[in-house]
Amino acid sequence: MEKEKTLPQKRRVTRRQAAPDRFGQIGPPDSGMRQKMIADAAYYRFERRGMGNGGDHVEDWLQAEAEIDAMLGSRE
Repeated sequence: MEKEKTLPQKRRVTRRQAAPDRFGQIGPPDSGMRQKMIADAAYYRFERRGMGNGGDHVEDWLQAEAEIDAMLGSRE
């Protein structure tokens, strides 16, 4: 007698768990990490414009804050 051909069973698809990002955390950073990211970005802006030769440190901070918030918003 001929054996019936059976189709392979479908595998159940499960969602992968989120992998830790480069900071070793899952999900958005806490407020302390966000603050550090903004401070670093503001410092790099300050450095690029010659460490105090004109410019405004408050503007550096505000631009860095907007940049980091945009980056973090795109991760969600």
